[in-house]
Order: sequence, then C-alpha cells, then structure tokens
Amino acid sequence: MKTSLLFGLVILFFSSTHITAQDASLTWEEYRQQRQQQLEQIQAAQDSALHQSIADYEAYVFQHEMDFNRFRDDMLRQWGDFKERTKINWIEYQNGGKVRWDVDFEDGEGTIEVLADENDTEDSLLIAIENAVLDLISSKGTETELPDETEKEVMQEPILADQIDIPEDMDSLQYAKEVAEQTEIKEVEAEDGTTRKIAVLNLQLVPDHLRTRAEKFRKEVETYSDKYEIDPTLVLAIIHTESFFNPMAKSHANALGLMQIVPRTAGRDVYRVLNGKDAIPSAEYLFNPDQNVHFGSTYIDILMNRYMRGIEDRTVHEYLVICAYNTGAGNVARAYINSTNFNNARDTINGMSAQENYDYLLANLPWDETKNYLKKVTERRSQYKEWLASDD
Repeated sequence: MKTSLLFGLVILFFSSTHITAQDASLTWEEYRQQRQQQLEQIQAAQDSALHQSIADYEAYVFQHEMDFNRFRDDMLRQWGDFKERTKINWIEYQNGGKVRWDVDFEDGEGTIEVLADENDTEDSLLIAIENAVLDLISSKGTETELPDETEKEVMQEPILADQIDIPEDMDSLQYAKEVAEQTEIKEVEAEDGTTRKIAVLNLQLVPDHLRTRAEKFRKEVETYSDKYEIDPTLVLAIIHTESFFNPMAKSHANALGLMQIVPRTAGRDVYRVLNGKDAIPSAEYLFNPDQNVHFGSTYIDILMNRYMRGIEDRTVHEYLVICAYNTGAGNVARAYINSTNFNNARDTINGMSAQENYDYLLANLPWDETKNYLKKVTERRSQYKEWLASDD
C-alpha cells in the first residue's frame, strides 16, 4: 500500500512537471533544488489560502454568534423563553420570530406556536397556525434558527415528508385547517413585563417516524459503508444515537447534522483526507445528508485505520471506534493505560476477548456519557441488523 502510494505520488509529480531545454542543461541536484523551491512556493500559496479559509470561517462564526445572541435576547423579551436546536429537536423561527416550531425526533412530537400581536384575534391566530402548519409540512430546513429570508434550504425534500399522517382524502390545506381547530390559546408574561397571547398546536408524527427517516438516508449509509468496508448497522446505530435521524441536528458543541460532525475538529480532519488540503467545512455543507454521512463514515474509517489501527478482533475494533466517535481515541487509550497514546494500549487490548474488552470499557472509560454511548450503539445495532435482514 505504501509503495503504491509513493509510486502514485512520483507519477503525479512528474506528470505535472514540464522539462524545458533550460532544465535539460541542469544537473540532477540543481534540477531537484529548483523543483523543491517551486513546491515550497506552491505550499506557501496553499498555506495562505488555508489561513484565509480559516479566517473566513472564524469571522463567520463570530458574526453568527453576535447575530444569534441579539436574536435570542429579542425572543426572550417577547416570548419569555427561548428554544434552541439540539441533537434531537429541530427548531425554527419564522415571520420575524413571531412563529416557531419545535419537532422532537426522539418522541415523535411537534409543537407550533404563534406569538400574538396586540391586534390579533383568535380567528387571526388560527389562520396564522394554519399557515404555520403548511410551512412546517413543506419546509426543507435552513442553516440556523434565525428567521432570515436569505437563508438557503438545505434538504432536497421536506424534512417531515411521509412523517405526518395526512388522510388520503385530504390535501395539505384541508389538513392544516382541521388540525388548527385543536389550537390552544395561552397567556405568558415575557421578560419585558408584557402579557401576550400565544397560540399553541401540538402534532404527532407517524408511529414509525424513526424508521421512515432512516429509510430516507439508507442509500447514503450503504454507499459510504461499502466504500470503507464498514458494517452499515454501525453507521445506522451511530446516527440513531447521535441525532435520531434528525438532519438539522445541532449540539451545544456545534456538532452538525445526522452524524454530528464538529466543523473545526472531525470536519477538518475529514476534509484533509477527502480533498488533500486543509479547510473547515461550512454548516450548510454539513447539514446536507449525503455529505454528512460521507464525512461521518470517513471519520469512522480514520479512527479505525489511522488512529486505532492494529486491533486483531473486528468486534473489539468496533467497540473502540464507537467509544472514540464519542470521546476521541486518546480518551479510549486512557481507559487502558492512563495515557492518550493508543499505540501503547494495543497489546493490552489484543490480549483480551471481545466481551472482556466491552466489560473493561464500561468499567474504566473516563466519562459516563461514553459508557452509555457504547451501550446504546451496541444495542441499537441489533435493531438495524433485523431491519436490513428483513429486506433481503
């Protein structure tokens, strides 16, 4: 593998080199030095582009945080509370912040709320709820919770496609009118001291909403699992545990999308591998399901074959990768040898059976979160094995 890679690099180097008559008069050492200088100039240009890319990213993050904080403060002042996206909750504000919805992809529940103006009547609030239902059904998601009309939609189809039980004899408009009749009108006192009315409608997703979403992303999972020779049940169980197949998932640590990729860390590592250069992928890029699953699957491959290579038993290797996906390879090594150097932990790991390693990890991992993560992913894999087997 190393030999073929080196040969490929040599071929690439010479295929991009044009030897002139002047070059032909040089000695090999002079020619080598000249090419080295040229390569250093190219690298310098790439480094400059990298710094610009990272500078642009940091500027974007800074500006977004300022805008987000202002928006949050404004919503707290008007609503009395603020809802923010999580790994399992898709939150969006619409109509300048007067409408918001919250879809819980774990429990399969959704809430639509409309904040009343002083001139709103109950009838006008019901109409606003109807419109909000239609918007929710058709929404393809945006990059942030902010109600910015310039934000691009990130999905190819509505996020809740096939997940809301609309009767066959109804169109979306009829459905919106019918469910709007279940709206409740509440009063809240906001931070500005004003008591305002809020129209609230609760919706239920279809009973098999989780599998419905999983089916939507099955092609991507199988494509990239096949590319990296990963068991697709591992990827499916990780997505389930990370986001409950919520393509708009966002954690407090800014992990994004189905497989919860953090742009600055795992996102940057994967970008280097896939593109041969250093940069930080954008949020819009990582919210795209195909790209997110590609990045997540590539990161699993990086963990397995770069950071944690040399593990003899496949099941043990997968246990370690599951833990590392949550906490990093260094913390997994620390569970065995009180050091983050995974290479030094390899002999200890290979000296135990799969069950012994599983039990050891649950007893010695530094964080309870990672212990629970290992349990959940392992248990959920059996669910997806049955699912995939039933379709064969």
